[in-house]
Amino acid sequence: MVTRRDVMMLGLGAPLLSACGGGGNAGGGRENVVASAIVEDDWRTAAPESEGVAAAAMQSLLSEGAQIPEMRSLLVVRNGSLIGERYYAGGKSSDLRHIRSATKTVGSLLAGQAIRDGKIRGATATLGALLPRELAKIPGSVAGNITLAQVLRMRSGLEWDEDVHMQELLHTPDLTSLALSLPVAPLGPNGPYWNYNSAVSHLVSPIVADAYGEDTLAVATRNLFAPLGIRQVAWQRDATGTVLGSFGLQLRARDLMKLAWMALDGGMWQGKSVVPAAWLAESFTNHVHIGPIGDMSDVGYGYLWWRGMLGGHQVITAYGFGGQLAMLVPDLRMTIATAALWDLPIDKGGANEMLIFNLIGRFLSKL
Repeated sequence: MVTRRDVMMLGLGAPLLSACGGGGNAGGGRENVVASAIVEDDWRTAAPESEGVAAAAMQSLLSEGAQIPEMRSLLVVRNGSLIGERYYAGGKSSDLRHIRSATKTVGSLLAGQAIRDGKIRGATATLGALLPRELAKIPGSVAGNITLAQVLRMRSGLEWDEDVHMQELLHTPDLTSLALSLPVAPLGPNGPYWNYNSAVSHLVSPIVADAYGEDTLAVATRNLFAPLGIRQVAWQRDATGTVLGSFGLQLRARDLMKLAWMALDGGMWQGKSVVPAAWLAESFTNHVHIGPIGDMSDVGYGYLWWRGMLGGHQVITAYGFGGQLAMLVPDLRMTIATAALWDLPIDKGGANEMLIFNLIGRFLSKL
């Protein structure tokens, strides 16, 4: 497991586990669920054995999930069929649950669509070109020359400590201005260090909104959610009305799984392209090598996607604090989605993440 000390010695910046999801809270243990009336009618289901997975392995995975008290849902899709699904501790398939920092990965998908649509000229576009009005409000900002690619890679070069500033991030009325006001951090030998930064990654939301001249949620609904048959979401905003880019999106587990399967399937959904395959390939590419997260080794970071080796398989993951995961296992044509209680102290939420990663790793090692 990578500790804060390990990360700093590696020159990678802020800690990993406490950062993945907009942080934890004081431990109120609230469920923070939005109820929907959506019924289970949106996935083709199949027996695990029909898709080459032993029934005993699937049963073990789902049963062991119940041993993690904070687990709320665990779903497995293979070859486009839902072969495993269980909800825990009163969780329901209709619940809209916070996906925490997996929200960032949704922003990466939206950015790729905006480039496809000619709304953004490419990942080399600078914040000066993408957010001119917002930068004009902050005299002396040093953020104008930062590229979209640097934002997506968490290598903006702006100074940020996720632990120290998390409460400021959670309570600032204007997250865009906060991010654009950050000072320059010391450079590493190869340029800006990798530094997990939920302030700067938020900027993908106003970038998308400015690119289309529309609200981020309206863009996401038209371009991403509606094509996938995602009928209801909830998405938090700051006091300025800006949709939060780093956390705050709530989805059903089955809808998070749609995002995962679409991404694994080269951006396709039911025969139609939703996100360009070339953008996904670029997004999945390692731009930095980090270290282990629980049983996941060789961890790296792409365009707001994590990747590593787990249970002997390459995995690519959208990852939110407390155990909100949308995991792609390309060589198995499999995706796994989890939801867990996240309103917990940092150490407890981080420990739950390890339990969930390790549970999935044991399952994958059998396949």
